[in-house]
Amino acid sequence: MLRLWAIVRKEFRHIFRDRRLLFLVTLSPAVMLVAFAYLFSFDTATVAVAVLDRDQSPQSRALLQALATAPELTFTPPAERYEALEARMQAGEIGLALVIPPGFGRDLAAGHRAALQLLSDGADPLSSSRQLVEVADRIIAWAAAYTGRSTAAGIEVRSLVLFNPFLASSHSMAPALLAIVLILPGMAVALAMTRETELGSFESLAATPIRPLEYVLGKFIPYTLFGLIGAGVAVLVTLLWFRVPFRGSYPDLILLILVYLAAVLGLSILFSSFMTTQSTALRAVLLLFLVPSIFLSGLLLPPDANAGLISQALPATHFVIMARGAFLKGQGVMALGEEVFILLSMAATALTLTTLLFRKQVR
Repeated sequence: MLRLWAIVRKEFRHIFRDRRLLFLVTLSPAVMLVAFAYLFSFDTATVAVAVLDRDQSPQSRALLQALATAPELTFTPPAERYEALEARMQAGEIGLALVIPPGFGRDLAAGHRAALQLLSDGADPLSSSRQLVEVADRIIAWAAAYTGRSTAAGIEVRSLVLFNPFLASSHSMAPALLAIVLILPGMAVALAMTRETELGSFESLAATPIRPLEYVLGKFIPYTLFGLIGAGVAVLVTLLWFRVPFRGSYPDLILLILVYLAAVLGLSILFSSFMTTQSTALRAVLLLFLVPSIFLSGLLLPPDANAGLISQALPATHFVIMARGAFLKGQGVMALGEEVFILLSMAATALTLTTLLFRKQVR
C-alpha cells in the first residue's frame, strides 16, 4: 500500500504541475461534448422566409397564418417582385421563399389542384432539402385540413433550388472545406515560432535590435504568401477535380482568401506567443481552430443558435459563407462586406496585441 500510495501521489503531482495534462483529463471531455452535441443535433434550424403573394385571397392569407406558427420559420418582409426573392436569397438574407400565384385561392375553393412554388438556397444542400420537405409537408397538411379533401387532390408544391439545382453535396462541401485546409498555414507559423524558443535560436534573435512589429510581420508575410500558393492549388482541385462551378470573380476570391489567411495567421501568431514548445502549439491549433471549425462553423450543419458566440469567434465560420457565396452565388467582396470586416478586425486585433505583448526575453 505504501508503494501504491507513492505512485498515486506522484501522478497527482504530475497532473497538477502539467496544465496541459490537467486540462486534458478534466475540461477537454466537456469541450468535446459541447462540440459533438451541436454537430449531431438534427433539430431543424430556424430559416428566414420571404413571401410573394400574387393572389391576396382569403385562402393565401390562411396559409400564411398557418405557416407563421411553425417555430422553424421566421418570416421577413414580403417581396413585391420575383426578382427580389432571388436577390435576397443571393445576399443570404433568406433561405426559403414562397410564391403564391394568382388564382391559388380560386382553384383551391373550386376543388382543382392549386399550385404554388418554394424556392430554396442550394448552397447548403443538406439544410435545403430538409427545409423543402418539411415546409411542403406543412403546406399539404394545411390544404387537407382546410379543404377536407385528400392530400393528393388539394395542392401541388413545386420546388426550385437556386445556386445548386441538383443539390450536389460536393458543390457545397468542397468550397467550404477551403476554410479547414487553410488553417494549416496557421499551424505552420505557430510551429515555427515555438520552434525558435524550443531550440534556443530565439536567444540570438533577442540580442539583435529587431523591433516587435518587424518580428511579427516577418513571421506573418512569408506564411501568408505561401498560404496563398497553397490556396491556389486547393482552388484548382476544387474547380478541376470536383468540378464545382465558379460564378464569382477571381480577384475577389483572392482578396477573400487573403483576408481569411490574415485572420488565421494573426490569431495563430498571437496564441503561439504564449507557448514554448511545438507540441503545445500543435495541440492549441487543433483544439482552438481545427476541431471547432469542423463542428461549429456551418461546414456540416448550420451553426446552432446556442453556439452563436462560439461559432462567430471562429474565422472558419465566416469563410464558409464567403467561399460558398463566391463559388455558388457569384458574390464578391462588397456583397460579403460584413464577413470581410469581421475577419479583418480579427487579424488587426491579433497582430496588434502580439506586437504590444512581444518581449525579447527568453522564456
